[in-house]
Amino acid sequence: MKLLMMQINSADANYCTDLLPQVSRTFAPTIRMLPKRLYLPVTVAYLLCRIADTVEDEASLTKEKKEKLLLTYADIFKQGEEKNKEIFLSAVAVIPDHSTDVSLAKNLERVLSVYRTFHPEVRKMIATWVVEMTMGMKKYSQSSARRKQQFLHSMKELDEYMYYVAGTVGHMLTSLFTFFSKKITPTVSRKLEFFSESFGKGLQMVNIIRDMAGDLKRGQSYIPDEILAKYKLTRQSIFEVQNSENAELLFDELIQTAVHHLDKALAYVVNIPKEETRIRIFCLLPMFWAMQTLSIIQENSLNLLTAEKVKISRKVIRTEFYKSLILTFSNRLTVRHYNKIRRNISLQPLTAVI
Repeated sequence: MKLLMMQINSADANYCTDLLPQVSRTFAPTIRMLPKRLYLPVTVAYLLCRIADTVEDEASLTKEKKEKLLLTYADIFKQGEEKNKEIFLSAVAVIPDHSTDVSLAKNLERVLSVYRTFHPEVRKMIATWVVEMTMGMKKYSQSSARRKQQFLHSMKELDEYMYYVAGTVGHMLTSLFTFFSKKITPTVSRKLEFFSESFGKGLQMVNIIRDMAGDLKRGQSYIPDEILAKYKLTRQSIFEVQNSENAELLFDELIQTAVHHLDKALAYVVNIPKEETRIRIFCLLPMFWAMQTLSIIQENSLNLLTAEKVKISRKVIRTEFYKSLILTFSNRLTVRHYNKIRRNISLQPLTAVI
């Protein structure tokens, strides 16, 4: 199998790998655990997704400009690269250089130069899910001026939003894992595909819960109106002391939603063949870190309203890293460790993992 169709520009490849930790402090350490054959395709795929996210999040753009720019970005992968790429680069050139993410968007050509060297099937896999994510972001894009008035209304909308921004990543990773691994047979791939969406959604839900207070202070909110109304809260009254009991109930329900998806993420991991040690570790690490984050939150969920961001300690990060290295060889021990954390979140342990 020829995985590269043309010679990689090493300077551009180095740009991608060097930039990754600057735009994702959590993703970069785990991606280094992947097999060499997957490292660069997953890095490039992540950066292409990140560019779409950067456009959606750019405060200087109106809703209309965001939608138009995201559509142009999607068309790079759908209709043909050159014309749409030039339109996109001209549009992002006027965005102020205020972050590494914006710099990445302006250097799209360097990322695409590496992307072009991949096998056509790999390019198709990445393109399919970059387009799906981008069109979802177009659907939920907001202007900075209107963010305080535009929120998710229902839990169904929240689930759809998480599909676009994270579930798509789960699907993309599964397709890449399958392509690059002889051990992942069609039967195994179908099992992974069944759980792949929840693998992404679970991690995203933890981020939403963890960053809740900071998002609210910035005029953003991913808490749907439906669940706020259920507990007789608003995005303002949730901070009031007299509503603390209802706020805790709301947080508990969101945590339950996250764990529901992470349970399926566990099933995703244990269905990856044990021979693919590095892929399993790549998946185990964020899952264990996410569960430990929920465990800390559950100890005192009202801290979500006072802290900018709940973080697990470096000691916990290191401990879970070393445990992942050991546990990856045993599904039984992996499930047992997961259940140990799960009990700390006041949930009954799983009796079976599909």
